[in-house]
Amino acid sequence: MKAVIDILLIIIIALCTWNGYKRGLVGGVAAILAIIISLLGASIISTAYSHEVVPALEPFVSGYLDSHRNRDTILERMGYGSSELSLEDILKQDSSLRYDYAYESLIDLGLYSKRAEDLARKAVNIAEETGVTMTKAIVTVLCDTITSVGTMVIAFLLILILLVAVASIGNLSFRLPNLENLDEIGGAMLGFGEGFLFCILLCWLLSFLGIVIGKDTMAHTTLGRFFLIFDSLTGSLL
Repeated sequence: MKAVIDILLIIIIALCTWNGYKRGLVGGVAAILAIIISLLGASIISTAYSHEVVPALEPFVSGYLDSHRNRDTILERMGYGSSELSLEDILKQDSSLRYDYAYESLIDLGLYSKRAEDLARKAVNIAEETGVTMTKAIVTVLCDTITSVGTMVIAFLLILILLVAVASIGNLSFRLPNLENLDEIGGAMLGFGEGFLFCILLCWLLSFLGIVIGKDTMAHTTLGRFFLIFDSLTGSLL
């Protein structure tokens, strides 16, 4: 799977660069704008509607986190596998372990380490501010994240497809007259940028899907880890 992801990222870059070359400079600008507009629209839709799905998801996530198998696994990782104390008692005795418990729980669910760190801190803050248990705080953060990411991806794809369809119907293509080389090279460069953006977004999505692609997959990719460096571009998506 690691090799598949890296190869897929290379293919995305190559295809977008080639399409940009054929499309030209103006078409490349339009493609970049379409991605930006789709992201903005998806972010607005996700903020407005993703919370509607949270109540339906919470029982499943809560049931998994509360399972004996999951708790035993987490306690073993935290070094309390042989302890006779319950998880709640352990966390009460040492509140500094709340972050460790949240982080290990999220890693067990397949989140990339950086995602797990960020969400674990959010869960600890929720537990401190509201007084709920750490398990409840983790469920809240995780359900919010899952619904936000899911809504964001669906809305982004729908808006992007709509924009591409409108451009195709209107035959919105324009080539720079008497500047073929500039048009083609500029289009290729913007196509490369478009592919770069798609790869960043895809790796951002995959960083939440370790339970599907393999929990350590993204951590052992080459290009995947490279595109995950650009957190500053995806940090505002959630």
